[in-house]
Amino acid sequence: MTAIITIADKFRNIFQRFSRFGTWFLEHQRRNLIAIFSLFILIDFSTTVMVNITPRPSNLPSTELNTPVSFGTLNKTASLTKSVFNKNNGVLELHYTISDGAVSDQDLVDTSKIKFTAMTDHGGSQVTGRIVPTSNNTLVVQFKNLSHNFNAVTLTAHDESINTATVEAPSSVVVDSSSAKKANANSNSASGKFIINRDKVSKSNTLTFASQKELEVSESKAKIAAQQKLISKNTNAIVEYQKAIGQQQSSIKKYQKILAQSDDSDTQTSIDNARDAITQIRTQISDAQKNIQRAKTNISQYQKTKKQVQEGKSLLPKPTGL
Repeated sequence: MTAIITIADKFRNIFQRFSRFGTWFLEHQRRNLIAIFSLFILIDFSTTVMVNITPRPSNLPSTELNTPVSFGTLNKTASLTKSVFNKNNGVLELHYTISDGAVSDQDLVDTSKIKFTAMTDHGGSQVTGRIVPTSNNTLVVQFKNLSHNFNAVTLTAHDESINTATVEAPSSVVVDSSSAKKANANSNSASGKFIINRDKVSKSNTLTFASQKELEVSESKAKIAAQQKLISKNTNAIVEYQKAIGQQQSSIKKYQKILAQSDDSDTQTSIDNARDAITQIRTQISDAQKNIQRAKTNISQYQKTKKQVQEGKSLLPKPTGL
């Protein structure tokens, strides 16, 4: 009974406080309504300022690194391999690898025919950019004076190589008219678009607007390091393959002992399978050895290229503006 009375007293107190608040609000109604209205105005103004001034990434997702993006009509692809930004000097560096999809294993691409167009979101009025070839299949897009508050940079790759399959040479007026739709279809080439949001770019306080020579030497060093890593992986693979051969040979010996005491056909099948496995592994060893030899040849070529560049004998096209 006492508990019920206590709960009733609490509800009574709450009701009395609410009533007093209602009376106070009505007595100061004008002032309170002005205060509430002013608060809404302040929230709306703050939101507007935050949306228009505070830097933020674009609404579009960033293009992932090492993701081939098709462009043009000749099956070429571009992959963004590295993006670095120095907010202190506004330098943004975007590294691209270009591949010719029409030719497998092709490391030689005419980068002079590869162009980019760029748009910046809150990039500032002083931003400039250029395209710098760094090897036979790589290039760097550089920006300077880019605002440290930029939201995003959008780049679109273009292939200026002529695709004869899209060139129309009609034999008659009728054929010319009927080929219009085909020409329009061919003009819709792959977009080649890259979105680089500020929050997805690596940060560096030491990045500078490097010269083409510096970028070429850096690219050669990166290619050499990648080939050395390839050699290391193939060397380790050969060691594992040899261990696997040893295991198969050990199994064959055990099966042969069993076969000497029995004419079980399953045992002979196991021996044959082990021998086939050894043959396959030896083929894998041969492939790995070829990979190592190819990587060593590539390293020799990259070292030669690096030396030529350091001596000022680069054969690459000069940088071009965006």
